[in-house]
Amino acid sequence: MGRGEYYKNKYGRGGRGGRGGQRSNNSNSQPNIRDEEQDWADNSYHNKRVSKSSTREQLRNMLLDMDRKPYNFYKDLYGYTFDFDRVFSLKFDHVQGDPYASPSRLCVNLPLQHSRFPEFSWSNKTRTIALADYVCRTTVAVISELKADHKTRGSWHEGKGGELRIEHPSQNIILRTSVEVQNGSILLRFCVGLPAKGRSICGHWAAEICSTTVHQIVTRACCGDPTDKDKVESWVKSYEDQENLRAQLDKAQLVAFVPDGAILPRAAGHIDTPLGGKCVVPFQSPPSLKTTLQCPNKGSITGMGIKPGVTLIAGGGFHGKTTLLSALKLGVYSKIPGDGREYLVTTPSATKIRAEDGRQITGVDISNFINNLPQNKDTTKFYSCDASGSTSQAAAIMEYLELGGKCLMIDEDTAATNFMIRDDKIQMLLSADKEPIKPYLYRARELYDRLGVSSILVVGGAGDYLDIADTVLLLDNYKVVDVTDRAKEIASSRPAHLPSLPPMVSPKSRTPDLGSLSPFREKTKVPDKTSISYTMRGEENFSVLDLSALEQLVEIGQTRFINEVLQKLSGQKGGQTLKELMEELSSEIDKHGLGCVKDNSNWLCRPRLHEIAAAINRYRHLALR
Repeated sequence: MGRGEYYKNKYGRGGRGGRGGQRSNNSNSQPNIRDEEQDWADNSYHNKRVSKSSTREQLRNMLLDMDRKPYNFYKDLYGYTFDFDRVFSLKFDHVQGDPYASPSRLCVNLPLQHSRFPEFSWSNKTRTIALADYVCRTTVAVISELKADHKTRGSWHEGKGGELRIEHPSQNIILRTSVEVQNGSILLRFCVGLPAKGRSICGHWAAEICSTTVHQIVTRACCGDPTDKDKVESWVKSYEDQENLRAQLDKAQLVAFVPDGAILPRAAGHIDTPLGGKCVVPFQSPPSLKTTLQCPNKGSITGMGIKPGVTLIAGGGFHGKTTLLSALKLGVYSKIPGDGREYLVTTPSATKIRAEDGRQITGVDISNFINNLPQNKDTTKFYSCDASGSTSQAAAIMEYLELGGKCLMIDEDTAATNFMIRDDKIQMLLSADKEPIKPYLYRARELYDRLGVSSILVVGGAGDYLDIADTVLLLDNYKVVDVTDRAKEIASSRPAHLPSLPPMVSPKSRTPDLGSLSPFREKTKVPDKTSISYTMRGEENFSVLDLSALEQLVEIGQTRFINEVLQKLSGQKGGQTLKELMEELSSEIDKHGLGCVKDNSNWLCRPRLHEIAAAINRYRHLALR
């Protein structure tokens, strides 16, 4: 039965003017569906003055009464708080107006004293983040067991919707809005596709989801028999220890720490869970770099400490160089127990950069690395809408220094070769006055000695870096060997030609014109963690803000948060430097949580300030004051 036949059967066969074959004499008369809507509106719960604080049974009755009514009457649910047996409450933060629109948002408020979680797990702010992460993962598991996240995709006259979801977390423990612990309560935010047939409400189905299924999920995930008390406690303690280790790095004069026994390789390139099997080689620190740190819960932990300065990770192909660097770049986040990288920590500002052909550069001083361009193009305020590999890397470094970062990570596999090194033969062929690029090799030593910025570099074919290295690690069959002394012997026997250069210029602060972010106040989309789509005024097609080079974005919720930040900034007067804007935002998040950017959102996760600033820097229509 097609859509036309369906409505003829439902509302009669009298054409647009009336029912039962009788055409209305009034040419302005409306379809009878409007009469039905009016009848329902006259008897809606709002007009009956039902209390906004209602019970689970009243929620069920409301949905049953809505059965077969027009879809927009789901809107009557908005603003109600429904009490579930005096254990928790349910509120509709958003109700979709159409079965094909973005799903509705529900918020469960569960007082902590009604949960099964020990008071230890929410006794300070750090522990509440870990507890929220644990609850999120437990809730995801319960939803999957109940198959509540299965979506029905029927034809027009069949049922559609019905999926109940919560944000799926990565292997990292970060602040999310999907589950928050605050003000003595656990807040769980779900998305639900309220079910329909055509554009009519499926009231019985909706009542089953919102009343029965939600109750089952919350009870099983947060209440009931506290058999997992030990697991919750170990989860919280693990996170607390990792955060404590990361905070110790500066005092211990380290930029990173890798614990003995860590499992660094991942199951696959697109799967972040640990690789299993007998072939896996647990990490073991070289004796010369072995360091012991103290955790508040676990006690002493031993592993490899990486000191500030220039550190090289060398070795043959496929021996684990990139695997080690990948683990270090994600050491800015604490990991869940069982990940294999727990207690591997990196200084919070550590950032991996790479070549980004075609990226936008707006007013960045890259003269420390590139000058004397053809046609005397200015590199002290460099602009490009189609950057090369070398100019993109130079800009990324200077943008990073502008924010005060202290540890750069580069893998030669994803770097521009001409930006990293110039060998002797090329120097003989091409004189210095004909080459505008000053390779990173010439500046890495100075970056640390003058600016205190460390470098961790993966090198497999650039031996000249041995001349400037403080530490050289060799990966041999996935085992780390400290070969610093041998590397220094080789470097002294065959020294590289490193020219004397003028001192580096300190990074210049830039002040963005926040009005240039106005397109983010229009229609935007976040299809994945690597991009944000937006529309320019007067245009229908989407433009794309490409974030694929930001390898330390780990969840799509972080990209959604960046999108919300851009929307918020676009409405401000501005006048602050980019660094000042980021510091102010960080302070707001610390005080008020992620809600300081957008309230009652299910889908946000906290990114680092470096990724937020990097997104602004890559925006193609950015203007400066």
